[in-house]
Amino acid sequence: TSTGTAGATSTTAAGNAAESKTRTEGSGDGSYSVTMAPVGEVEFDEVPTDFLTYYPISAGTAVALGHGDSINALGYDKQLFGNTVDYYYDSLDGVSFEWEGLGRVTPGDNPGTLDEELFYELDSDVHFLDPCLLRSGSFGWSEAEVSGIAADVGPWFGNYYSRTNADPPEGCRDRYDYYSLWGYIGKIAAVLREEDRFRALKSIRDEVVGRVRAALPPRSERPSVAIVAYSDGTFWPYDFTQAGYLWAHVRPFGATNALATADVGASADGSYDYEALVEAAPDVVLRYWGTARGDTFLTNRSELLDHPLAEEVPAFRNGRYYASGNGMQGPITNLFQLEMTAKQLYPEQFGAWPGFGDGESYPTIPSEERLFDRERVVDVVTGEF
Repeated sequence: TSTGTAGATSTTAAGNAAESKTRTEGSGDGSYSVTMAPVGEVEFDEVPTDFLTYYPISAGTAVALGHGDSINALGYDKQLFGNTVDYYYDSLDGVSFEWEGLGRVTPGDNPGTLDEELFYELDSDVHFLDPCLLRSGSFGWSEAEVSGIAADVGPWFGNYYSRTNADPPEGCRDRYDYYSLWGYIGKIAAVLREEDRFRALKSIRDEVVGRVRAALPPRSERPSVAIVAYSDGTFWPYDFTQAGYLWAHVRPFGATNALATADVGASADGSYDYEALVEAAPDVVLRYWGTARGDTFLTNRSELLDHPLAEEVPAFRNGRYYASGNGMQGPITNLFQLEMTAKQLYPEQFGAWPGFGDGESYPTIPSEERLFDRERVVDVVTGEF
């Protein structure tokens, strides 16, 4: 069994220090505890072997740390998540994730809700999901519903609002801290008692980021970038310069947000039309989570590049509209997305991006142009490092 208590912490960025300081406190009988805002100190009698990973960040972390077989369900769109991990994992011999047969706690006809009974049926050792999110307007659970599952089934362990460092619901703000992507991953690693694997993966990531920062051109020579979702002639922008782990695969590149710096007004709903993109004149346009969309991305790309105004948008004129990744990323996804973004934004420094191909798998990169060693990653996942 596992239990959790909500300790009081201040809302600061101090959680970032967890990248290097996360550790577990244990007793001689094999039990141990891990502390993370907002759930406080969570005690475990043994390493969880049957658990819910609601978002891709926790599912991807479990797989990277060798615990993919312990996942019993996802809360996210399984097809979207499955296409994402397959896109990257296919490049790693011996690394895979059998996501098709997993359960879901979001009804297929209404993914914005949660089925409380399914949490009881799954009987998970731990739920990698932020209880503060459940109490928000998105789901609207009562405190009794949240605490009932923690007491009767297994504890909650998640920190959703570090995604963009947004304010959690009122009742959670006195015990919230924000974590960087790898600070959060380190907390999950502590629950799974895989600190050595975590440190090995993080060392690879640190090498990639160090290499990127050493090779960046001066700020005046960096491209302006727009990250968008696109549908039916409408662009929905993302501010990748904001805080939070959602942009951990973009932040190291120091790019300018073309839609934020240009004097371009959005529609009342926050969207932009093609004419606005002409005014913003981005050097590169990235389709958020385009890597999971296969033929849909390819169709939309053709539509955009064939538009009568395409020649007036530098990114489209030069063919620099790319499928990008997603921010709810585990360790392996983060590594690939750092490499991918480096090539899309700075081909002269890191080698040209080969393109989306058929959209099924990450493209083949010549070994001398890779930003990280695939075999090192495989060895960590398989426990042979």
